[in-house]
Amino acid sequence: MLPIYLIVTAAFALIAWRDLRFSLLLLIALLPSYLLRTEIFGVPTTLLEMMLIVFVIVWFVKNGVSPIFKGGSRGVTVAMTLLLLASLISLIIAPDHLSALGVWKAYFLEPILLFFIIRSEKLDATRIFKALGLTALVLSIVAIAQWVTTKGIPIPWDFERRVTSVFDYPNALGLFLGPIVILGFMSWRTTSRWFWILTIVLSTTAIVLAQSEAAIVAVLATLLIIGLTNPKTKNGTAVAFFVCAALIALSPWRGFMIEKLTLQDYSGQVRLTQWSETFEMLKDHWFLGAGLSGYPTVFERYHKAIHIEIFQYPHNILLNIWVELGVLGVIAFGLLAFQVLRTVPPTSSPFSALGRARPTGEASPPLIAFFALLETTIHGLVDVPYFKNDLAILTWILLAIVCTYAPHTPPAQNKKE
Repeated sequence: MLPIYLIVTAAFALIAWRDLRFSLLLLIALLPSYLLRTEIFGVPTTLLEMMLIVFVIVWFVKNGVSPIFKGGSRGVTVAMTLLLLASLISLIIAPDHLSALGVWKAYFLEPILLFFIIRSEKLDATRIFKALGLTALVLSIVAIAQWVTTKGIPIPWDFERRVTSVFDYPNALGLFLGPIVILGFMSWRTTSRWFWILTIVLSTTAIVLAQSEAAIVAVLATLLIIGLTNPKTKNGTAVAFFVCAALIALSPWRGFMIEKLTLQDYSGQVRLTQWSETFEMLKDHWFLGAGLSGYPTVFERYHKAIHIEIFQYPHNILLNIWVELGVLGVIAFGLLAFQVLRTVPPTSSPFSALGRARPTGEASPPLIAFFALLETTIHGLVDVPYFKNDLAILTWILLAIVCTYAPHTPPAQNKKE
């Protein structure tokens, strides 16, 4: 397959040379191409990585290095510096340096480079959202076709008829589609209404057919928060929430719902056991963690519940970061989250103009990206929303939109102006 990937990459390089912005959108739309894996001189790589490296090279040849250092928040720069430092330390202490190097370049170096490029290009955020929406449409159509035909669902998910689309497991589909559903929900009132309605309907259907419960809860929780923070909808949202809660409480499924939400079912018990054993591991490795891609190796001697397999990550956003990057990584991500909250502050009127001027009631690109990030964070309470090729890049794309289009002056000053 390598010759085919090289031809595709060469064609992509020509596109990038002729039109950098279009090639950036094409790269974003092709995030799932990380699944197409190969080796170059014995070094593992993916088609997505090959195209991304070519794009970065072409961009630097055309623009030089200086544009990436222009603009931006000092706080975000400090957070990113700490994150890169933490990732390099974790690379050095990792049990398997080759595996750790692959993780480092795919989850940190390349996504952060793309962050700087998006920030420098200042591409219309709605075009980036549409590129992601197009990908979600294709993935959803494939997933729905799997469910209808019962063909192409990997073992063992075929037994429960849990669709996966092009991914290897159902939750990967939920992790990718969840934030895009939020993008669509907050964008359909502005542009390309029918495109976004179709994206929302098909993506939500695919998530349900994947039986990705965490994604369903994360999307619903985010929509609830959106409704409560919008002055025009907060009262109606509150009423609808209490009505739905009352209906669930009176329904025969209330026990099932409570069991799921309190992690008392089998899947929840697996998570609780894994977290408990991970905390035992962190007592001995609290400062540096296990190193990049080192969790399964270091965790093995602390694993007592042998009826449960050892996963690649602890399946909790805080623990995932802690075991991979140590305390410095947790601080870096915490500082980054703080900067995002400062950039898109919760106010009494969050749907007012933020960044580029927009009609009253329409969400701005930074706010849309913020709520998409919130959805991934909620999902990450019981899963791995970052340490995966497409999700790492998606995270930094959304961060770039928040940091590029939001105002860099205090909200009070903006109000006076």
